[in-house]
Parts: sequence; structure tokens; C-alpha cells
Amino acid sequence: MVFDFVTPLMHYYHALSRPSIAALPIESVRNVSPLYEAFTEEDDEHGNPIFSYSSYGYISDDFTAYFGQSNLRKYDLTSKEIKESLELLPDDDVYPKAPWNITTFTLPINDKLFSKGPKLHEAFVGTGLLPKLILQEVKILELLRNNPHPNIIRYHGCLIKRGRIVGMVLDRYPMTLEQRLKDGTRHLDVETCMRKVTSAVDHIHALELAHNDLTPMNIMVDDHDTPFIIDFGSCERSGYKLITAGTPGWIDEDFTHSAQNHDVFALGKLRTWLETQGRDSMRD
Repeated sequence: MVFDFVTPLMHYYHALSRPSIAALPIESVRNVSPLYEAFTEEDDEHGNPIFSYSSYGYISDDFTAYFGQSNLRKYDLTSKEIKESLELLPDDDVYPKAPWNITTFTLPINDKLFSKGPKLHEAFVGTGLLPKLILQEVKILELLRNNPHPNIIRYHGCLIKRGRIVGMVLDRYPMTLEQRLKDGTRHLDVETCMRKVTSAVDHIHALELAHNDLTPMNIMVDDHDTPFIIDFGSCERSGYKLITAGTPGWIDEDFTHSAQNHDVFALGKLRTWLETQGRDSMRD
């Protein structure tokens, strides 16, 4: 006879997690991240997308991760609904074990820095991909730390908890390039911006890498409009297979492998976007 010890044990740990979830300091949807809404592929009779469900993640102060889903729209979610739907995620599903040779960072983090943690999206939860994504990005950030560029975000090291990488500590900037263009209160020097972004991309390519997700959302700017390329989750050596790749609307076609021509296409699209959006924002 084979006894099933696993299922009762899972229920035991699940039961233990409920009081801690109820005590989490979640007051509204502002406390969960990321927060997504999913829609069906079909539209309603008025041509509007049909809502399917909301999904969201939460990471506690001790870097314990939770994930939940609800059939309520995000603006209807209450603290009670969020907490009741959250499920505890095992560390193995979220955080990679920390290699001995990475750069580490010790808390606290000041207001000029921030910690980038796992992307708790339903596409990754339960797949074993989240730890791989973090480890891959850390590998690239370590390489860039040893080969810095003035227009690439500065990486300060990893936060380690329970022997695992729970966050990547990076410089903090006030806004993305997309937000800067929407601001529209002052002129942006497109030529200077493009020159610096292109220089950073050339530097990435010289390291035999490709960013593979260059968009205005993945470029930050400081108070002097200096651009900094961020988000190296899709960055990989040319020819290597990718876990995630590209943002719809910013790629010429879907792709599964890293290639520098993806960045070349994105640079051209970025210039067009800057020139057209810049004119429109100043006109408004």
C-alpha cells in the first residue's frame, strides 16, 4: 500500500499560511503588484473586450510571495477579496538559489535605489520560469557592472534572503521616457536622447548581447533628460533562445531567439515615436 503523505502536508502548510495572509498589510489594490486584467478574445455586442478575471501578486517585507485571482474588476477589488484569494508561493517557484560569485547588497535601501523583484504574472507562476528569469537577468547585470556605460542603469548587487536572490538593487529614476513625453511641459532634445540611447545599444552589442525589448517604457530619464536603458529580462547573447521577448507594437515580428537586429528595428521605431509624440505633446 502506498500512503499519500504529500497532500495532507500541503493542506497543513496551506492552513498555516491563512492567518499570516489575513494579517498582511494590504489595504487596497495599490498594495498589490503586478495587477492585471484578462479579457476574452471575443468582443461584446458593442465591440468592447469582455472581462475575464483579475490577477495580482504580493511580496511581504520578508520577501514571501503570494499570488491571487478574482472574477472582480480591479477597481472593485477590496482588501478582503484580495486576501481571501491570495495563495502562498513556495520559494522554489519564485526565487533562484544565490550563486556564490554574485555581487550582494545589504539592506537598507535608500530612496535613490530600488529593488527589482520577481514578476508575479500568471504566465510564470507555477512554471519554474521565475527563478530562471531572475538568474538570467542577474547574469547580464553582473556583466554590465563589469562593463559599465553611462546610459545603462547601474546595478548595485542582489538582496539575499534564505540563501536565494529576492531582489536586484538598481538606481532609481523619476520617470520613464514614455512618461517624460506625456508630460509635455518642456522640450525634449530628440537628437541628444537618440545619440545616448544608440550609444548604449552599441555598447550592449559590443558585448555580443541583444536587449530584445527596447521601448520607451524600458528607458528611464533623470531630471536632466539623460536616458538610461533598463529591464534586461529579455537580454541575452545573440542566437540564444529566450524565455520572454519583445513588447507588442515595438517588434517587427514575433521571435524566440536573441538577435541584435531586434534592437536596430526598435531604435528606428523609437526615433519615429519621439519625433511624432514630441510634436503632439508640445501641441497639446
